[in-house]
Amino acid sequence: MLLILVIFFVATILKYHRRKVAFNLEKLKADFGQLDQERERIAADLHDDLGSVLSAVKLHLQRVEARDEKSNAILRFSEDQLDKSVNTLRRIAFNMMPGVLHRKGLEEALKELINLMADASAIAVNVQYKADGISHANAIHIYRIAQEMMHNIVKHSKATRASFSISKIKNRVELRIADNGIGFDEKLFINKSAGLGMRNIKARAEVLKAKISLATLPGKGTHFLIKIPL
Repeated sequence: MLLILVIFFVATILKYHRRKVAFNLEKLKADFGQLDQERERIAADLHDDLGSVLSAVKLHLQRVEARDEKSNAILRFSEDQLDKSVNTLRRIAFNMMPGVLHRKGLEEALKELINLMADASAIAVNVQYKADGISHANAIHIYRIAQEMMHNIVKHSKATRASFSISKIKNRVELRIADNGIGFDEKLFINKSAGLGMRNIKARAEVLKAKISLATLPGKGTHFLIKIPL
């Protein structure tokens, strides 16, 4: 009788734990879904509304005739600042939610993201993509993971070379990201007090039910392998 009670008690705890894990996962999915929708809305507003206003202002400035060299210099400076503002606006909108992800899919979005960040940092990046058919919902999470990792490489790794590859292998997608930088202590990634970027990577991997493998040592570069079940 006691054994039956113990089994029942253990089974109840396990059932409760599974329900709690499933609930937390669904909540995490919903939170990311709302976050990505809001990012998409703000990105569209920035690009379509504010971007159009700035472009219209530039057109009006170009129609102004300068009376003297000083006025001409002011106009040129104003146009230059507007161009910089428009470029900054486009970069912010792209970082929030790239339109190319909707129009052309994950492959083109990743190539555009990596090329932009690599050009700004002078890091040579090799990109390989062999994973067609990824759902749009999963593509957003994979894109955000790659974005966070590329940001970390540019900001912290001091690398000169990096590689990104996405491929389908049987019933999963594998995302491999590596660099030849200074590496870091693996405990910083495992530790719950890891930075916001690392926490976002792990949270999105959890939504994808993905497994993350990490190989890194100080001075030896970093290699991430993320296995995402289909």
